[in-house]
Amino acid sequence: MVVLNTLDVDLVLLFSAIVVTAFLARWTSLPITALEILAGALLVGLVGFSVPVGTDSIITLGGLFVVFLAGFETGFGFLLKNLRKALTVGLPGFFGPFVGLFVLLFYVLHAPFLVSLIGATALADTSISITYTTLQQYELADLPFGRLLLACTLCVNLVEDATVTTATVATTPGFLFTVGVLGALVGAALLLPRLSKAIEGAGGKQFTNIGARSLLLSLAVLALLSVLVGVPGILFVFLMGLIFSQLLPREAWKEYLANVRPIAFALFIPLYFVAVGLKVDVRFVLAHWSLLLGLIAAASAFKMLSLFPVVRSVFGKVRAGPVTVLMNARLTSATVILALVLGLRLITSGWYSVFITVVVVLALASSAAVRAFPGFRSVAAARALFGSATGSPLEPSPGGSVPFPGPLDG
Repeated sequence: MVVLNTLDVDLVLLFSAIVVTAFLARWTSLPITALEILAGALLVGLVGFSVPVGTDSIITLGGLFVVFLAGFETGFGFLLKNLRKALTVGLPGFFGPFVGLFVLLFYVLHAPFLVSLIGATALADTSISITYTTLQQYELADLPFGRLLLACTLCVNLVEDATVTTATVATTPGFLFTVGVLGALVGAALLLPRLSKAIEGAGGKQFTNIGARSLLLSLAVLALLSVLVGVPGILFVFLMGLIFSQLLPREAWKEYLANVRPIAFALFIPLYFVAVGLKVDVRFVLAHWSLLLGLIAAASAFKMLSLFPVVRSVFGKVRAGPVTVLMNARLTSATVILALVLGLRLITSGWYSVFITVVVVLALASSAAVRAFPGFRSVAAARALFGSATGSPLEPSPGGSVPFPGPLDG
């Protein structure tokens, strides 16, 4: 009699969940990554499924893949030209909710200091993936205000990543060792893209896919260095992607992306997000439902109160409502931070479960709520809203090109 391998059965369940979430995302237009996390939570809550033994390190690469692609696909030139406007929205969009949530967690709820820092950082997130896919769905990514919204979201994520890196460094024992390894992380982020480009060379790439293989090696090196000091290497992985994107000419850039993205979005990234949900303690979340609701309400209130005045001044009165609601969505940067710090044992499973649930609820709710605005009832209405002259002048879009040509997850 043939004995089934447990891992084979686990993989069938995991990929079944991934396929189902893809159909649901297409049918509902809700963010697929949030649905994948929800699928993982349902698997563990309903059937007691857990992450297959020995796969944690491989799954972690999915989170780093997301961050690398966010850096690689960034419209760096447009961001620099409109940096002042992007920071005008991005800085209060992060620090307003961060300060409010930290005070709530540390002084009111009496959570541990590091848990409060990490929770406030993650829940102050704005999702690049939801922002990008929404703008693409309504054909807004080629318009100046659409591109500025992506730049503002990117600024929130950069400050978020820098904050969690600084906070964990400050609380990690062995300061000199940590600084030394962080120096190695910076060096790796600067040198690994050049090494990958040199290894790929020319010819035969369609058979060997050396670029994607060397990228996986680079991400594994950064993950190893991060584990050595107990610091999430998100900022350094983003930096590596950003540098790599500037090294490649446009033609090679597109070819490289065409090789890497199918691997990332068919395998590593969906497995990662389902695994994020699998680590949620559903019973703990249900037992602390009042805490969950309080954090959802507080995170939304702090975020939108901080954003609305600056969004109105930069994007104009007519766009202020939908832009603020869209920027209230959290997702990938928050989940990457929380999953990494859980793996590094910087927070407990209970706090992780509550924070992840808040992120998923706000991702789904904000993504759905923005579609209730009249300007988002159709593509034509959205383009009329974002293409109108009302608001601040922006740098013109050169040739109408889209500077964010892939679904950036942040």
